[in-house]
Amino acid sequence: MQIEQLYQKYLEHPNVITDSRKIEEGCIFFALKGASFNGNEFAKEALEKGAAYSIIDEEKYKSSDKCILVENVLECLQKLAAHHRNQFDIPVVAVTGSNGKTTTKEILFQVLSKKYKTHATKGNFNNHIGVPLTLLDMPLDTEMALIEMGDNHVGEVIELCKYANPNYGFITNIGKDHIEGFGSFEANVRAKSEIFDFLIKANGTAFINSQDPILKNMARRFEKPIFYGDEYDFSNLTFLGASPFIKYKDRQETVVQTQLLGAYNFENIQTAFCLGKYFEVENNDIHDAISNYIPDNNRSQFLEKGSNAIVLDAYNANPSSVEAALENFAQFETEKTKLVILGDMFELGDISAEEHKRMIDIALEKDLDAIFCGERYTAHKTDKAQFFESRDRLLAYLKNNKIENSLVLVKGSRSMKLEEVLDYLG
Repeated sequence: MQIEQLYQKYLEHPNVITDSRKIEEGCIFFALKGASFNGNEFAKEALEKGAAYSIIDEEKYKSSDKCILVENVLECLQKLAAHHRNQFDIPVVAVTGSNGKTTTKEILFQVLSKKYKTHATKGNFNNHIGVPLTLLDMPLDTEMALIEMGDNHVGEVIELCKYANPNYGFITNIGKDHIEGFGSFEANVRAKSEIFDFLIKANGTAFINSQDPILKNMARRFEKPIFYGDEYDFSNLTFLGASPFIKYKDRQETVVQTQLLGAYNFENIQTAFCLGKYFEVENNDIHDAISNYIPDNNRSQFLEKGSNAIVLDAYNANPSSVEAALENFAQFETEKTKLVILGDMFELGDISAEEHKRMIDIALEKDLDAIFCGERYTAHKTDKAQFFESRDRLLAYLKNNKIENSLVLVKGSRSMKLEEVLDYLG
C-alpha cells in the first residue's frame, strides 16, 4: 500500500498506537518490533480490541483485510509521519541540546500557546519512534509545532529532521551527555549541529544564544541567525538572581518572578522569551507564561516535606548538568543544612571514572554534606562523604537515619530512580 493511500485511512482514524496493551477503539496499530518483542504477534489481538487497522510486516500474521502488510513497520510509521507533517505550512521548531531540552520546550509551549494553537512533543518522546508519533498526533488546525529531538549517536538528529522537516530550530547547549554513544565530546558537538546542517539546506532560521561560545561559533554558517543573550541582540533579559527561584527583568525594566529553580534555567527562559518575541507574542503574555510555569516530572522541582526543603532534579544527569546544579545549589541562601544526594551518571564511556570523581571533588570543595549512590561513585569512596552502592542500601539508611531541617538536592540519572528518596525525607 502506498503512503498516500495509508494516509487516507489515517485521516479517517487519526489515532496511532504502538503498544497493543493500550489499544483504543478506532485506532491504527503499528506492529513495531523490539529486542524482546514482535508487534506482529499482537496484530490480531489489536483488531479484536477495537483497532481499525493493524500495520504489519510479516505476512503470516495477516489475519484479515484489516491487517495492512508493509515492507517495514517502523519505516512506514516514519514515512507516514513525514507525509502528515508536509501537509502543514506552519512554523515547525526543532529543539535539541544536551541539557534543558524538555524544560525549554515546555516553557516555550506555554509562551507560544498564548497566541497560537501549538502542538508539542509530550514528555520526552524525542527519538526515532517518539518524533513520528508526535507528528502523527498533530491536529490539522495546528498553527505552531515544537518538536524535541534527542540523540545518543552521530546521525540521529539529521534522521529526525527528515521526518519533522523543521524550518526553525535551536540548540539549548552542548555538554558531556551520552559520551559512550558519541565516542567523544567533539562527536557530540557534530551530532547536535546536525540540526543546523538541516536548517541551512532548508533555508531555515536558527535561534542562537550568543553567550555560548560553541553555539556562537556555529552561527557563522548562517546568513541571518537570530541572536539572544546580549544587550545588542534581538532579545535579552537581565538575570536578577535565583535563591531559589529565578527573577529577571526585560529591556523595559519589567521585573518577573518565576517558579523555576537555579541559574542554569535562565538560559532556557532566555530562549523561550526570544522565540516568543520573534513570533510576536505580546511581552506581557510571554512574562505571564514564564512566571506561571511550574516544572514537574522530577525536573527542577521544589518540594517541602516536614522540616526539609527539596530540590528534586532526578530525571537525568550528566557531568554538565550535575556541575551546574552543584554550583547553583552552593549559592542558595538558607539557614538549613545543605545536603546533596547524587546518583550515578550513565552512558559516559571512557570518561565515566574521571567525571564521577570530579563531581565528588566539586561537592566536597563547596563544603556540602554529600551522599553518593551507585557503583560508579562508590568506586571513588572517601571518608569525607557517605557512599552507598545501590539505591536500596541508600533507602535503608535513610529509613533509619532521619534527615531534618535540611535543604536537599537530589540528582541522578533516570534509571537510578532517586525520586524514591522522597518517602524518607520528611
